[in-house]
Amino acid sequence: MDTTRRKRCTTLVVTLGLLPAAVAVAADQPVVQTAEEMVVTASRTEERPIDLPMDTQVIGRETIEQSGATTVGELLGTHVTGHLQKYSGMNTAVGLRGFRTEAHGEDIAGHVLLLIDGHRAGTGNAAKINLDRIERVEVIKGPSSALYGSAAMGGVVNLITKKGDGPLGGSIGGEYGSFDSYKGLLSAGGEVNERFRFHATTSTEGIDDYDDPTFGRVYNSGEEKTNVGGNFVYTFSDRHELRLGGNYADLMGEYPDWQDLDGDFNPNPYTAYRRDFAPDTDKSNGYTDLEYNGDFFAGRVHWKGLVYYLYDKNQYNYGQIDKDADRSKQVDESLGTDHQVSWRTSDWNTLLTGFTLESMERESSAWMEYAPQTPYSPGLDYDNQAVFVQDSLDLLDNRVNLIAAARYDRFEMATEQGETGEYEGFRGRSESYDHVSPKLGASVKFFDEMLRLRANIGEGFRSPTADQLAADYRHWGTRYVGNPDLDPETSQTYDLGFDLFRGPLTFKAGYFHTDFEDKIMRQSFLDSGVETVSFTNGGDAEIDGFEFGLEWDAAATLELPFGASFWSNMTVNTTMEDEETGEDLTYISDYELKSGLNLSHGDLGAQLTHVLVGPQQVDNYDRYPYTTSELGSFNYWDLTLRCKIAGSWEVKASVLNLFDQEVEWVRGYLMPERNYRIGLTYTF
Repeated sequence: MDTTRRKRCTTLVVTLGLLPAAVAVAADQPVVQTAEEMVVTASRTEERPIDLPMDTQVIGRETIEQSGATTVGELLGTHVTGHLQKYSGMNTAVGLRGFRTEAHGEDIAGHVLLLIDGHRAGTGNAAKINLDRIERVEVIKGPSSALYGSAAMGGVVNLITKKGDGPLGGSIGGEYGSFDSYKGLLSAGGEVNERFRFHATTSTEGIDDYDDPTFGRVYNSGEEKTNVGGNFVYTFSDRHELRLGGNYADLMGEYPDWQDLDGDFNPNPYTAYRRDFAPDTDKSNGYTDLEYNGDFFAGRVHWKGLVYYLYDKNQYNYGQIDKDADRSKQVDESLGTDHQVSWRTSDWNTLLTGFTLESMERESSAWMEYAPQTPYSPGLDYDNQAVFVQDSLDLLDNRVNLIAAARYDRFEMATEQGETGEYEGFRGRSESYDHVSPKLGASVKFFDEMLRLRANIGEGFRSPTADQLAADYRHWGTRYVGNPDLDPETSQTYDLGFDLFRGPLTFKAGYFHTDFEDKIMRQSFLDSGVETVSFTNGGDAEIDGFEFGLEWDAAATLELPFGASFWSNMTVNTTMEDEETGEDLTYISDYELKSGLNLSHGDLGAQLTHVLVGPQQVDNYDRYPYTTSELGSFNYWDLTLRCKIAGSWEVKASVLNLFDQEVEWVRGYLMPERNYRIGLTYTF
């Protein structure tokens, strides 16, 4: 992208993002306040979950605090069914309905989208985001590209941060555990006065090399993390509100490796871990955003505007004592603005319309023996302009709910020389294309909202990357050529389900079917005697399965003298087939079951969770040519206990992997054996 056009785009994004602030004192109608029972992700507007055709899974703050999870990846791995790829070295991809995030760089190159407060998180790596600032997590399964664009094929995970609601106060705490794990946390927030509230958190944590249940010490598996962030909210009146938020995480992690016993330069999994090789990664991540909310015309029109900056760094150091000697680095920086206006045209109809502008730039670099080198992949520019519209109908006294939505996306992408070195024969190219994503949903409620039937049909898509479209260069003797005729990967999904709400018991069941088309595949061939790599569309697939959910307030049903609740989520994938080869797709489990029991009495609380993951086909990289093999099922239990003392103190203890079982989310990456944590927090 030329400099002049980038400056124009940047100026336009900033101007449009700050426009709401300019009118923040001008209108005179009240702001719609968020109610605790409302959700926002499924329709981009605040709605009761039962009034939406699609199911929303919500993980609330109490559940987050009771869990032993420290990152978003760990939390979703315990509570949400869908494939999780958790590696050692702070790398976790989150899956929904057979698709997953891209955890190595571009979040828009994945098939599940991570959001923070409604905008892109800037990463698909769920291990980068800790839970200290997260108020709740909303998960929508199924295609959501009609509202959120590229990558929202398998679904959307929206991380909603704390805004400082409630009395002014704070907390300070510390934690220590197995493998010399530690954490220190300081947070403060609340309502300073009737106009200003805030919430801010800073923490530092780390862990040394851990042990797995089978092979002992996993050398080079340590991590160090520092995190700081917050939200500052100013209410001009009961009509206008501005929020300034942000977060920065400095993340350093080592990366374990298996020994090479036969000297062929290939590691031999399930032998022993190397001690003499210490590669590590710097996976720093950050963002800042400015959000405006305001109401007009007696509350019938609501305007939400966002401007945001995203930063994501992935630097790999290749095991030298001096980390600056040999390393590669990619830095993604994004600037975006997102606006939406919802208009309550009548008591039974709401019209939503809006647009998104985003610009992302990647810089790539590499060094070897302190000398700058040409990086493995080039830099890139990515521009996206989108408009979306949605109409929501609540008919027959709100017993019938209909939603129709569509989004138009236009993309322009270009490749650039790396920050270091030069690609041989590099020719800068720019390619553009557009795409339309529709969605339709309907639900009907019976018997005073005791029974709901729901159905949805929609399309999701994943944009080609810049190098897949516009590459043209040589590196290490291989020529890389993009294919300007590539189509985006698409999925067409329909799902049917019903939900029962009977006092303290909720039961949900559904069936989904997905046709995955135009998968982008890498192809290698000789062109005039030169090894050439390009890309093509192909590899259609079919995925379908059943999903179940249960929530039961046992204390209310059984009239127990203490609190007791049980929840369980289950997915059974009945079809996951590559239509061309007839083989099962990789990295999709046959079934998953995730359950939990919460107990409380006075100042005491406990949570016991269980995770069962069925067998799956995975890639086996032991030898070339690569093959597939089956990764067997596994399960584990976590237990967390909490006790409040004298009102202001709380002791928290966790036993993770309670029964010391072998846990392997990814072949060759065994997770820690039974381990313990204990922490003390003072609230003021």
